[in-house]
Amino acid sequence: MSFLEGHLYEIDQLLDEARNSKSTILRWTLIFAVLAAAASLARQPLLLSRLWFCSFYVIGGGLLVAQRCVAALLIRRWVRSGNVIKSIVIAGVNDLTEQLVARFEHSQAGIRVAGVFDGALGAWPPGQIRGSVRGLPILGGIDELLAFTKLINPDLVILTLPVAEAGHLKEVIRRLRQQPLNIRIVPGEIAMDQTPSIQLSRHELPGVQLITVANRPISRAGLLVKDIIDRCAAAVALMVLAPIFLVIACAIAMTSPGPVFFRQTRVGYNGREFRIYKFRTMHHEFTGSYAPTVKGDARVFQLGRWLRKSSIDELPQLINVLKGDMSLVGPRPHMVAQKVQDQCYFEEVDGYIARHRVKPGITGWAQVNGWRGPAHTLEQIQRRVEHDIYYIENWSIWLDVVILIKTVFFGFVGENAF
Repeated sequence: MSFLEGHLYEIDQLLDEARNSKSTILRWTLIFAVLAAAASLARQPLLLSRLWFCSFYVIGGGLLVAQRCVAALLIRRWVRSGNVIKSIVIAGVNDLTEQLVARFEHSQAGIRVAGVFDGALGAWPPGQIRGSVRGLPILGGIDELLAFTKLINPDLVILTLPVAEAGHLKEVIRRLRQQPLNIRIVPGEIAMDQTPSIQLSRHELPGVQLITVANRPISRAGLLVKDIIDRCAAAVALMVLAPIFLVIACAIAMTSPGPVFFRQTRVGYNGREFRIYKFRTMHHEFTGSYAPTVKGDARVFQLGRWLRKSSIDELPQLINVLKGDMSLVGPRPHMVAQKVQDQCYFEEVDGYIARHRVKPGITGWAQVNGWRGPAHTLEQIQRRVEHDIYYIENWSIWLDVVILIKTVFFGFVGENAF
């Protein structure tokens, strides 16, 4: 975990041998310092031989640094063979764009310009191409860029739009932040004058000084770790809960005619739609109703009331987690074009679409802070979105653990559970 949080598994870090070796040794030393402190506090000196401990620290640290240097060498050979380690998308068509594309046409750092867009906010006519930049066709405006980034998931989106046009730039950034993108601005031609030898942050391009606008809420390494934990935990939970699922399924079948499971289309990660699973709690003839549930709702049968009150009806979403549609923790998934007070969430609530920058969850920061259950006003949705955005911008494995613990003790019941 120390190496993950230090970004030591990222290619940019591996290729910088000096910084890579320094960071590796520092974290290796920290691990051994913690082990030594633990042994001292346990007052069990015979558990660890000092000679063995010091030898393992020196030899292990040396082998670890050597292994990472070999990995850097192999990556460089891989790049020289024509492979790409970083793809960028550019929004804006001007002299800065020309310079940026020219700089990376034959990049030795494995950087490829995947697409160029003109930064216009209006939709382009389908299939229309308006010129090119150094042989790269201009593929459209911001709408087309957002569709394109969903397909290729670039490493960076670079804005070369004039900083002086603040209103337009602000709106472009607002639109781009709807997706989990690393967004940067080239502030002007002076940013192109940086020599490649200048040490820039790991998210920068060689020789180009950029302004950070937004980072992905969760790094790719973090997404991988979160996904592995989610799927493993879901698989174990489903095996443990299988007898309970069987009992509940039989009880539903005996008390209310119709299917055991309720399935409905919801919006997930990056705006993709998926089918969510729940235990059915409404009479079968009402399962197609989209009206919010209220206390004493006649559509809910007796057993269904208990399932909803205890949140047991949500447990089949472990299947969605195992499939990769959902996470254990994240913003709750909503229906497509869901409305409150005859107004669509995504049209009326500022920042709403940014919830789709991470996978939706069975539980979330909003739910453990009292914002669960049906929403009847835009204000309720706004408060939930505020909590969701806080979670997205401050994600960590430890925050997930806190939310899961709070869910176990406080999240399954409450006045809004009905």
